[in-house]
Amino acid sequence: MKLGQFALCRCRTRLRTRVLATSIGIILLFSIALAALINKLYQQNSMATYSRDLVSQIPMVMAQLSRDGLIRADQLTAWIQSLDPSSSDYMSVLCTPENHTLWTSRDVKALKVDDICTLFPSQATTPQYLSIAGVNVVAQRLSSDKQPSDSPNHLYVLRNVGQEKQHLTNLETETWFYISLLFFSASALVVAACHWSFSPLRRLAKELIAITESRQQTLDSDYPDELQDLTQALNQMITQREKQKVRYRHAMDDLAHSLKTRLAATNALLDDNSLNREQLNKRILEQVSQMDDMVQYQLKRALVGQRGLKRDDSSLTIPVDSLTGMLDKAYRDKPVTVIRSFAEDATLPLHRSDLMELLGNLLENAYRFCLEQVLIRLEDKGDAWQLSIEDDGPGVPECYRESIFQRGVRADQLNPGTGIGLAVCDEIIASYDGSIQVTQSSLQGAAFVLTLPKR
Repeated sequence: MKLGQFALCRCRTRLRTRVLATSIGIILLFSIALAALINKLYQQNSMATYSRDLVSQIPMVMAQLSRDGLIRADQLTAWIQSLDPSSSDYMSVLCTPENHTLWTSRDVKALKVDDICTLFPSQATTPQYLSIAGVNVVAQRLSSDKQPSDSPNHLYVLRNVGQEKQHLTNLETETWFYISLLFFSASALVVAACHWSFSPLRRLAKELIAITESRQQTLDSDYPDELQDLTQALNQMITQREKQKVRYRHAMDDLAHSLKTRLAATNALLDDNSLNREQLNKRILEQVSQMDDMVQYQLKRALVGQRGLKRDDSSLTIPVDSLTGMLDKAYRDKPVTVIRSFAEDATLPLHRSDLMELLGNLLENAYRFCLEQVLIRLEDKGDAWQLSIEDDGPGVPECYRESIFQRGVRADQLNPGTGIGLAVCDEIIASYDGSIQVTQSSLQGAAFVLTLPKR
């Protein structure tokens, strides 16, 4: 593989890879961001749960210390009396089993709520969020259902969680902010991914528009692998379309060139006073029929191409008789003697219309440039037929003997012409795997030699 092709293969990115890479990138971004958010919320929830459980276990810790003799009742009393309850966020309420208030701490009294125990759920054993007199608190029952029967009352601990509520509100706002940021970031990535992934399709559309506007001939080859079959098929279709356009253009040129001689012969017939009306009508109908055949032939040739025409053995005598009779009328001011050097029943492996087109162009040139003689000779070369049409005119200079078979090239710039006829002959004979060349004639003029394989 050449270096340029290797670089092209390495630089060309698969369309599937683009879509997968961007999709996986977006999923990875979502996963990382969501994992970080969940981890943060989990840590905060764990700390809150730990703090809640720690508060509920304070009496158990004090009981363990007292049972092991590490703290005496009088020390516990002295320690409790040394504390300043006004500096705590916790408030206490003692309730009966019927939810009547027995005692409240000073902070609870400041709330001025009558019979606050009725606000507490009697069966709840977990902390509950409550709003009491506009104050957000968490209420938790510390006394157990298994406490001694002589002390059936329930002790509730309340804590002002106004700051925590504000913190939760801020956390909720922050969470929605990051979720929104994540959403818009992911949306931007999706848009960028679509723009990047489908850029080859946009470039394909632009190139197709450029081809439609004749600013480009074919599609580029450096597309992702998934689009290679599509671009190759489109290039083949474009190439076939261009070939079809060329065939139609050439067919119209060839048709105009073929009809020119028939029209000249028709004008010559109209000017021929030696023909009566019946003979004139018959000859004109022959020319019209030939022109209709030429139109059908050129249209079919433009549609299916030269190789689409059926090959068969066509008589050589019939088209020669028809064409020489027509050309005798068209060039009635020049006495031309046509010498035939072939059998009366000679045939060539050509389509009838192709043979008529070949002989029409070559004989018309011979009549135009000859002095008085034209020779038509057919020779058997074993595996091929060799047909030569010669004249005694000025001949073709050696410098033009190859270029005159190109469209638009003429060796004679003095006489009118289009430079199409010989190009048509070259195309027809090439479609039958034959060849055509021009040499020096035995009549001292030009000799067009056609070599045609028998099969």
